[in-house]
Amino acid sequence: MLDQNDISMLKSMMESVVDERLEKSEENILKKVDERLEKSEENILKKVDERLEKSENMMLDEIERTRGILEDKIEKIQKNMDELNNYYHIHKLENDNTALLLKLIDSLSKRVEELERRTA
Repeated sequence: MLDQNDISMLKSMMESVVDERLEKSEENILKKVDERLEKSEENILKKVDERLEKSENMMLDEIERTRGILEDKIEKIQKNMDELNNYYHIHKLENDNTALLLKLIDSLSKRVEELERRTA
């Protein structure tokens, strides 16, 4: 049979073997966890990049659509401004012509009055 010393030695040896195996297992587990975390991080970053790119493209499309709408509105406003300018010029010319006609009529009225006075 085994004496107490032998049992102690066996116990000590078993503990050291178990400790060694536990350390190796712990290292292996930590290594695998690290690898999986790295893969997960890479996958997450890849998905985030894809979604950011998709969001950027959507934003650019919306900005382009809005720009097109605004350009159309600006063209309409410019067209209206051109029409208003033409109307203003026509109206100004009409007012100038009316003023000249009124001056001419006034001048003719004075001449007619003068002729009436002379002939009377």
